[in-house]
Amino acid sequence: MKSIQSVLFILISSVLFSQTPVDGYFSKRIDQAVDMMNMGEYEKANDEFTDILKNITAVPTDLAFYFGKNSYHLSKYKQSINWLNKYIQLKGTQGRFYDEAVSTLNLAEEAYIKKAKASSEAMMESLTSGEFDCGGMDKIICPVCKGEGVVFKKGAFETLYQTCPYSAGEPYITCEEYNQFMRGEMEPKIKN
Repeated sequence: MKSIQSVLFILISSVLFSQTPVDGYFSKRIDQAVDMMNMGEYEKANDEFTDILKNITAVPTDLAFYFGKNSYHLSKYKQSINWLNKYIQLKGTQGRFYDEAVSTLNLAEEAYIKKAKASSEAMMESLTSGEFDCGGMDKIICPVCKGEGVVFKKGAFETLYQTCPYSAGEPYITCEEYNQFMRGEMEPKIKN
């Protein structure tokens, strides 16, 4: 099964990333997009590269490099990594942009890891701060009974219904109560 997948991948890659010359129209558009990228107009270049990729039938390997490099400048690090890796896979060490592709790939990987770490730290900070944003709402659906006002408990022979101890049978709790609940500080309103 893996060998079939490998063969299909190679065939599809060879078709999509062909070494055939690009027709004059797309060649000119690629050159214009590269000029935009070299002038620091990364958004315009991205729009042009994206449009070319949507309309071209066979993607030239150099376009994979250009799109990967431009994506790096737009802080689209994962996209940059994917396209630069594709260029290196297809051209190997013989590609005319090999050294620049490897250099940009290393920068993209470092930036991606740094961004992921910062995002992870921000998420942890948000989760441990103890305050959850209720989105400007005064009341939130009770997370225990999910707005039903009752809690269902499966017994050995039947389902038992019990008034929700946290919302006291109401579908909502206040934002303050929700924050207390999320911090593990909310006491049940109804003691059983």
